[in-house]
Amino acid sequence: MTNLIIINIVIWLIMLGMLGFTKYSFGGIAMFIVLLLVLTGCVDPKTALAKFADQNIIMMPGLMMVAAGFSKTKLIKNIGNVLYKVSGGSFEKCIAIFMVILFFMGLILGAALTRLAIVYPLILEVCEKFGKSPSKAMFPLAALMLSDQTSIPLGSGAVAYVRLNGFLESAGYTFGDTFGVWDPFIARAPICVIMLLYFVFFSMKLSPETPPVEIKGLNMKQRKAARELTPFQDKMAIVIFIVMTALLISADKIGLAQWEITTACAVLMYFTGVNTVKESHDAIPFSLMMLLVGAYVMSEAFVQTGTGMFIGQKIAAMLGDHPNTFVLYFMFCLIVIILTQFMNNGATANLFFPIAIMTCEVLGCSAKGLMLAIQNASLIAWFFPTATPIMPLVMESGGYDLKSMFKQGIIPAVLKLVTMILWTSYMFPAFK
Repeated sequence: MTNLIIINIVIWLIMLGMLGFTKYSFGGIAMFIVLLLVLTGCVDPKTALAKFADQNIIMMPGLMMVAAGFSKTKLIKNIGNVLYKVSGGSFEKCIAIFMVILFFMGLILGAALTRLAIVYPLILEVCEKFGKSPSKAMFPLAALMLSDQTSIPLGSGAVAYVRLNGFLESAGYTFGDTFGVWDPFIARAPICVIMLLYFVFFSMKLSPETPPVEIKGLNMKQRKAARELTPFQDKMAIVIFIVMTALLISADKIGLAQWEITTACAVLMYFTGVNTVKESHDAIPFSLMMLLVGAYVMSEAFVQTGTGMFIGQKIAAMLGDHPNTFVLYFMFCLIVIILTQFMNNGATANLFFPIAIMTCEVLGCSAKGLMLAIQNASLIAWFFPTATPIMPLVMESGGYDLKSMFKQGIIPAVLKLVTMILWTSYMFPAFK
C-alpha cells in the first residue's frame, strides 16, 4: 500500500463523514474534496479541471431549464387531470402507471437522468394534484430507472456486447469465450421485471409521507408562484420539450451530443420568452453539479493512485484458488455496490472489469458472468448522492436525507443482489 493510496482512502472517509454528518452544502463539500485530492497529488489538476466539462455536468442545466419551462404549460395540467381520472383517484396507481411507462421508455432511452428530466414536471404535477409530497414518489421512480436498464439490443444497447468484448481483448483474455449480442439482455431482463414488480407493488410503502429535509429545486411552491405563459409561449414550450425528447432518443443516430441538444433547447426556452433570465438561473442545480464533479474526480483519484486496483486485488486474494461461481460473483458484486455509492456507477464498473478478467485468468474460468454481474451490481446506485447523476437531483427534489435513502433502498438492493447472482450464476457460470 503506497502513501497515495492511504491519503486517498483518508480523503474518501472525510468525504463520507462530511456528506453524512454535517449540514454543509453537498456542492461545497465536493469542491473541498476536489481541492484536497489535487493538493495531495491524488489526481492531477488537468484531469480534475476536465471533469467540470463532463457531458452529464453540462447537460444538467439544459435539462432543468427546459423542465422548468415545460412545467408552466397547460398541457402539464391536462395530462395530470387525465392521469388522475385513469388512476381512479389513486396516487399509488398513478405512480405505478408512471413506473410502467418509464420501464418501456428504458427500452429505447436507457439513461436514467434523461428519462427523469422528461417526466419530472409531470411527477410534480401529479403530486400537486393528489396533494402528496414528491418525497412519496421520487426515490421509487429513480431507483426503478436504475433497475430497469435491460440492455435490449436496440439503439445504443445494440453495441453493449462490443464494449464488453473490448475489455476482454484489451486484457489479453485467453479463456476463449466472448459476448454475444443478446448476452447483456439475457443477464438483465428477468431481474428488471422482478424489480419493476417490487417498485410497483411495494416501494411506496417505505417512502416518507413528508420530506425529512427541505425540498429544493423545481418544487411545487415555485410552480404555484410561476407566471402564466402567453398562448405563443405555451405552444413553444411544448414544441421545444417534444423536440428535445425526440432528439435525445435519436442522439446516437443523428450524431449530436446530448448536451448540445439540451443546451440548444434551453436557449430556445429563453429566446421565446418561456423562461426569463432569473427563471433559467433558478432552475440550474449548481450544488448538484458540483457534487457530481466531486464524484468524478474521486473516481479518477481511485484510478490514478491505484486505490481501486488495490481493493480489487485484495478481494481476489480473499477468494482462494477454487471459489464456486456464487461466492466469486457475490464477493465482487458486494464490493462494487459499496464503491459505486462514492465513485460513480459507470466508473466503478469500468474499474472492476479488468480486475475481474485478471482474476478469472488466474482461476482458469470464464469472465463473462462476472463482468455481467458487475455491470448489474453497479446499477444499485441509490444510497449516496455521489453514486450516479440522477441521485443528487432526487435527493433535493424529494427532500431526502441519507437515512431515508437507506431505508427505502436496502430491500430492493438485497432483492436485486440475490436474484441477479442466482440468475447470472445459472445462465453464465464461471466454471463449466
